[in-house]
Amino acid sequence: MAEKALTNIDVALIALLQLGGFERRVHTEQVAVKAFELDPARFGWRLKEFREKGFPDKEPVRIALMDAAKEKYGALVDGRSGVESSGKDADGWTFTPAGARWIREREANIGRRLGLQKSKLPQTETARFVKQIKSQPLFTSFKENQELVDESPFAFTDMLNVSPDASRAVVNRKFQRLRSTAELSGDDEVCGFLEACARRFSALLSNNRVEHNS
Repeated sequence: MAEKALTNIDVALIALLQLGGFERRVHTEQVAVKAFELDPARFGWRLKEFREKGFPDKEPVRIALMDAAKEKYGALVDGRSGVESSGKDADGWTFTPAGARWIREREANIGRRLGLQKSKLPQTETARFVKQIKSQPLFTSFKENQELVDESPFAFTDMLNVSPDASRAVVNRKFQRLRSTAELSGDDEVCGFLEACARRFSALLSNNRVEHNS
């Protein structure tokens, strides 16, 4: 059976991965330039006089990222494009935990079809992340009991490197980035630990989507 053709979402999310979108917000224009480097025929300007100049087209990348954020596509990224009514630049995208899992499962196949020479998964970064998480006191408690029951919320905010009185949106944003990196690492033990954190410290986490700040 023939492989399905690559989609704009496939390429845009590989670009987001290469730019570190699992751990920080990446501007739409940065993703557009990287996507153009990966697939210039798909993401270049259409008119010949501009294509020959090598201009990346931001619009198909913007649409791909907006689609990837929708529930119907799996809510793979969180973010927005453009500025707020106040004029503040609120542009930027990051992987959700579901999106990090999605790209980990598909990165090798998409990369091969784009002609990439080797995997771009950030193995050094994720290995360092796994080691850091497993050194946390909360993880030690989890290992002993396979659950978190009465551990202090201060241990949780300390692990996230946020103030104990930080807003739920800030705590949630930091936590979701940990979960995204955990999914990208593929370490089931760390993923299970963070799921236990989500249950134990649910009162500290917002039920709403992460706020759009870096």
